[in-house]
Amino acid sequence: MGSKPKISPTEVFFLSFGGQSPFISLMAFGTVMISYVGIHSGFAMIVTTLVVMANASVVYSLSKRFNKGGGYYTYALHTLTNNLGITTGWMYILYSLSYGGTLMMGGVYVLNLLTGISPLYLTLIVSILASTIVIAGVKLSAKYAVAVGILEIIAILGLSIFFMYRSGFAFYNPIPTSLPMNLPEAILFGIGIPSGYSSIVSYPEEIENASKTVSRISLLVPVIGGGLASFFFYALAALGFTGNLVELLTSEFGLVGGILISAIALSDAVLGGIAYLLAGSRTLYNMSKNGHLISYLAREYKGQPKVAEVLISVLVILSLSFLSMNFSPLVALGLIGGVSGMSNLYIHMAAGVSLARMGRKKPLKHLHEIAFSVVSLAFSAWVLLISLVQLEKYVVYFFLGWIILGFLLAESLEMVKEEE
Repeated sequence: MGSKPKISPTEVFFLSFGGQSPFISLMAFGTVMISYVGIHSGFAMIVTTLVVMANASVVYSLSKRFNKGGGYYTYALHTLTNNLGITTGWMYILYSLSYGGTLMMGGVYVLNLLTGISPLYLTLIVSILASTIVIAGVKLSAKYAVAVGILEIIAILGLSIFFMYRSGFAFYNPIPTSLPMNLPEAILFGIGIPSGYSSIVSYPEEIENASKTVSRISLLVPVIGGGLASFFFYALAALGFTGNLVELLTSEFGLVGGILISAIALSDAVLGGIAYLLAGSRTLYNMSKNGHLISYLAREYKGQPKVAEVLISVLVILSLSFLSMNFSPLVALGLIGGVSGMSNLYIHMAAGVSLARMGRKKPLKHLHEIAFSVVSLAFSAWVLLISLVQLEKYVVYFFLGWIILGFLLAESLEMVKEEE
């Protein structure tokens, strides 16, 4: 890109932290997690945070080496093969659409429960608001992220302490005597809670001192996000709570609480959408710039990839509107959340292989990085394989179909280049 506005480390932290949509993630992913493991949600969140930290440690190492935009796509392109790079970029676009979509749909779910307004109208409000802020520019998106992110940390900490107070500060050992039956499925949805760091690796050229800033924040965000979430679920389990989180909050705080929760849910859903619309559009831009998608998508305006931003925004608005017209918010959340969880695992497995390949030439010097990648690959593969069996079959078919389309795209580009 040409001359571009740069965002500060603080703004990057809150864009990344906001990419978790922490409050919405707890309400949306958390309700699904609790449905799988009940009072063991605190333990499930601790294990999930360890899985996310293993993945984040891989991104930490890779982001120090690459300052080019495109994130996971660029890592795979330069360390694996051309085809795997294209397929990883293709999968990241699915991840950004589905994870950003899950955060926005989570907001719709919470707002629909609280207000009774039609899910379709709420979907259009949230997705159009997020798209408008992204297209208005990365600096506006960053300023919005800082303001909302600070409020979120205060809200989550406050609620956790309140639940501990309600339980009479009943501290307990969260580790169960035997592993909960549905732990892998709980982890698959729980991954969505502290995973915002994966959004900022897509646009390092727009970040001040990117090699240090991105790598540090890629570890800091899941530690803080996962820590807050683990404390939140620990506090809920101390109460013995295993139901719907939105209903719990409305019963505890009444009308005033409902209005406050609605305001947080709307601002948070928009923030999550912003983080992943930015990430998806930058991956799309870099793939197009490298000739791996239509070159028109690499067009810029004032140093920003406006064509890619508009296309990603339109795709999100249309796909979420389709889901809202055909499914209830909670069912839609389960469907799109399953896709985002599996695509998250795929891109992190690709990143793990990238890091292992980079470290193989001097294995003793890069032993810690090889260990990061092996642990990340093992965790991610375990959760992915079990999820493929357990999840709704249409979600799995869609995910596998998207991978096949990515391989076909990569092979087609290879053939075109050979003919040229």
